[in-house]
Amino acid sequence: MKLFTFARLTIVISVAILLTGLAYGGTKPSNSGSSDYPQKPIHLIVPYPAGGGADFWGRLVAEKLSNALGQPVIVDNIPGAGGNNGTAVAAKAAPDGYTLLLGSVGPLVVHPYTYKSLPFDPAKDFVPISLLESSPILLVVNPSVQASSLQQLIALAKAHPGTLTFGSNGKGSPEQIAGELFNKKTGLDIRHVPFDGAGPARKDVVKGGVSMMFDPCKAALAEVKEGKVRALAVASGARLPALPNVGTFSEAGVKEFDLRIWTGVLVPAGTPKDIVAKLNHAILEVLSTPDVEKTVAKEGGELGHTTPEQFGSYIEAERTKWNRLAAETDIPKVNGPI
Repeated sequence: MKLFTFARLTIVISVAILLTGLAYGGTKPSNSGSSDYPQKPIHLIVPYPAGGGADFWGRLVAEKLSNALGQPVIVDNIPGAGGNNGTAVAAKAAPDGYTLLLGSVGPLVVHPYTYKSLPFDPAKDFVPISLLESSPILLVVNPSVQASSLQQLIALAKAHPGTLTFGSNGKGSPEQIAGELFNKKTGLDIRHVPFDGAGPARKDVVKGGVSMMFDPCKAALAEVKEGKVRALAVASGARLPALPNVGTFSEAGVKEFDLRIWTGVLVPAGTPKDIVAKLNHAILEVLSTPDVEKTVAKEGGELGHTTPEQFGSYIEAERTKWNRLAAETDIPKVNGPI
């Protein structure tokens, strides 16, 4: 009965993704001219719920991209399965430049190695436009945790194995890999607690339901500054200007722990090259605006400013890196495609 129920649920969700994809123009390539692109509103699929960090970036880019292209850019939130559902819809959209994807490290790079199957092929179904921004992972703990440094946390976890917990935005996520990698490098037993999204996980860390979270700096920084959580270490090669008193993992003796979460814009494979070039030019224009630069710096992140080719090379390098990390942590693969 369980197998039947899972199979039926998989079919229902797969059909829903297919129907939603048809709403974005189906899978047939567009043969119309693109020299006068765009002539109608553009849809930007954000494969995460409204109100989160990805949604913030999607709406910020959409607003400014509308001005750069002279057409409305409408944000469509299609959440589910750690970003896989919305990414699948974007993969099936018509390659005419009127459906964009706010892609991220999870579905495009990590999930091929942590899910048993996916309803899209991230290496074949998309053409990169530009990296938008990247942010290192930050280890934050609830203030009740008796540790004010990474060394103190390691000592606490060793003294009380299996009692501390770390939340993540779901099984098979980059954040889970970060936590399990930390466990392996330090010999600790900090238990993983998956949530349905980063937002609920973050809230539970603030409430003290879970002890800690490996969270993108851009998402955690506000709560750190408000004193809702305590930052213990940043997963980057150097300290962040936004958090000069927070050391790196390497400084605390946890070597080769440089992990970043990023977002970028992609389009379905087959999109005409001149449209790809025009979108890239427009996005680079958006990223050069002073308020966008200020926002990224304030959140401890870095802007992309890449060509499509550079973004493609970046994604390939990230796939190699996260494939190695997923194998190193040896976490169980998540049943897919849901």
